Amino acid sequence: MAMSEKLTLSVLDIGPIRSNQTATDCFTSMIELAKYGEALGYNRYWLAEHHNVAAVAASHTATLAPVIGAHTKRIRIGGCVLLAHYPPLLVAEQMGLVEACYPGRVDLGIGRSAGADWATSSLLRGGMDQKSDEVMIRDLTNLLALNRPEGLTIEEDGREFTFRSVPNAASAPSPWILGTSWYSAQLAAELGLPYAFGYHIRAEGAKEAIALYRERFRPSAYLAEPRVLVSAIVVIGETDAEAERLARPQLFFMSSFRSGEPVQSQMLVEEADSMGFPTRHEGLVQMFRRSWIVGSPDRAAEAVATLAADLGVTEMMINPVVAAYASQPADRAPNREFTLAALAERIPQ
Repeated sequence: MAMSEKLTLSVLDIGPIRSNQTATDCFTSMIELAKYGEALGYNRYWLAEHHNVAAVAASHTATLAPVIGAHTKRIRIGGCVLLAHYPPLLVAEQMGLVEACYPGRVDLGIGRSAGADWATSSLLRGGMDQKSDEVMIRDLTNLLALNRPEGLTIEEDGREFTFRSVPNAASAPSPWILGTSWYSAQLAAELGLPYAFGYHIRAEGAKEAIALYRERFRPSAYLAEPRVLVSAIVVIGETDAEAERLARPQLFFMSSFRSGEPVQSQMLVEEADSMGFPTRHEGLVQMFRRSWIVGSPDRAAEAVATLAADLGVTEMMINPVVAAYASQPADRAPNREFTLAALAERIPQ
């Protein structure tokens, strides 16, 4: 994709928390980042869902999205909800209420993963067994029905019961299927839903999954044609060298997290400077470096546009890493703001 062609930019925020931040500091910085992204013309500000991760403060999209909505006016809000943990009626009600408060602005990204270790996942499910693929499909079907005007009708003991997410709702959240596999791509295609590929989680197979989605897409009441966005981790510094330095705290966190090892709040840049990567993490670090976009403003912007062109998408969701210097304010994320500004300047919105 040439730099002159239209490429829509959005933001993915997993709610990373630094070692010098309280939870309040972190959430304040996220609100400010959303406001800043809106001012720059970014299209969406999506939240991720993780649980019991010391380096991630955001856990429930349905709770935090309306806070973001209250501090912004235009940007689309919402993001990931992990249906594996919740009854579909609960998700429909929660996100339907957010949509009713901010009509026409809410995206409901439906994910299948756990976003947590097995013990935390079990606690979230109230000790219930993990959902099978069959149950997940049923729950997804019911969730979509609950958000339609006619609602979901169930027959029990010879009686019909109709459920709607919000009484007299004039609109509903826009559903998206989130994923990193052929399974999620095919599911989105069969349901006629937009598809968000998590390149920030797994780069391998992105092109093939997106091609499969487009090939098998069935028009629906939601979409006449396929719609895809791709999320990517981006680290921008004044120079390539500074960007490499800013990437190190995230690399330490992700290497431990993916290894199933204990993690702490994300290090400041100065804390990461003095540490070396353990030999056992070398393969993970190399894998992350192959898919992350790290560099100076011009280099990074070109890489974002090139990735979009390679995958054939017109919307890139930027996950800006949280790295900060000790001298920077705890309740802001200046380097994340710099990343968004640098891209918007070179890829006008």
